[in-house]
Amino acid sequence: MCGVAAACLAALALLAGPARADAALMERLESIKNAAITAYNARDWNAAAASAGEFEQALESAGLPAAGADYALVAFIGGHARFEIWKQAPESFRYDFDRDVVGAMERSLQILQDDPFYKHNVLGTAYYEKLKREHFQNLELENRANWHMLRALMARHEQIEDQPRDSEEYTAFAKYLLLYANRAFEMARHSEVPELYLVRVREACRMGFGSRFADRFAQLYEVVGFDDGNTRAGVLWQIGLDMMNAGEAPPREVLDTFTEAAAVTRGQRERAEVFRQMSDFASRQDAHEFKLEAVEYARKAFRLDPDNTEIRVQYGTSLHVLSYAHFLSGRFREALDIAEEAVSFEWEGDEVAYFDLSRAQANFGDKINALVNAERAYQKARARFSDDELQPFRQNYVNILRQFGLPKKAEEIELAGSREQGS
Repeated sequence: MCGVAAACLAALALLAGPARADAALMERLESIKNAAITAYNARDWNAAAASAGEFEQALESAGLPAAGADYALVAFIGGHARFEIWKQAPESFRYDFDRDVVGAMERSLQILQDDPFYKHNVLGTAYYEKLKREHFQNLELENRANWHMLRALMARHEQIEDQPRDSEEYTAFAKYLLLYANRAFEMARHSEVPELYLVRVREACRMGFGSRFADRFAQLYEVVGFDDGNTRAGVLWQIGLDMMNAGEAPPREVLDTFTEAAAVTRGQRERAEVFRQMSDFASRQDAHEFKLEAVEYARKAFRLDPDNTEIRVQYGTSLHVLSYAHFLSGRFREALDIAEEAVSFEWEGDEVAYFDLSRAQANFGDKINALVNAERAYQKARARFSDDELQPFRQNYVNILRQFGLPKKAEEIELAGSREQGS
């Protein structure tokens, strides 16, 4: 509503009032209307709602119809004010949401279609918040929320489509597009018809291309087409990624969201990628239970797409992390078993797996295998690392050589390492 500026509201209020009212009634209605406007601009929602109710009662008492520009103005003020009151305390809300909140604003729009972006945005937000309150289980609310949010989006785009995409005005619109996309994702997550959101979100993303948030819009554009257009899977996948990257949600909640995504993902390779990401995330958590789960997720990904290089690396890495954790906590048999699994297939970075294996074997006195695998880990690491990154592999080999009575060989390795570092 022109940013709800008082000047804009006052201009709307100059339109024709009830023709049949006498001067005293017109003066009273004008006073109530102005009180509603003043309270609304001051964000005094209770006072604005009360004034709007008083205005409607005055019309009804005088036998005047609920019509005209003044009524449309006050009805919208009342509906929006009551919505803000509802948001603060839904449980103690004393009005009827359908009649006094969205109903009032809908009646206003039927009479006066001014400032469509603002009014449709407020209405769409009201429907969306009520839908969220009902756990996204009301199809009618979902449809109404979509209708008004899309109307707001299109109205604003029509107003500024000629503006440079890097302008402040278009940047503000791009932020609204991101808000719309976020809400659309939440609705698609629970919707009976999630595929509808593919077109809607992609249309919003197209409007955001070239803006300050172009990379984000490109990401969202692609993700709703994930799994061959399986929108719910793509939405859940992106929600999980966003939760993970924000770092605020509990790890279990992040993994539960990814689990939802995996469950509805149809493509074998696509599901494998979800499991790969779950493994990567879980393996980076401190609790031992997550490291155990990371291996399980990686195994699932590997079974689904065994030739995928990134999945092989993640599988191997998750095994390394778990074997290392087992060893540090004194679970030596488990450390050995997991290390043996980690060297059962080739993957980039498997020198850490041979490191784990050699140390576990040495702990059980398996001299030959410990020495062979310690040297293998060292040689593999030499092909990839130098200096500080290579040192742990060299030291592990030296330690195992000394453990099994080969001090001269250990000294040779140390001396060669010193020469390499010196050069």
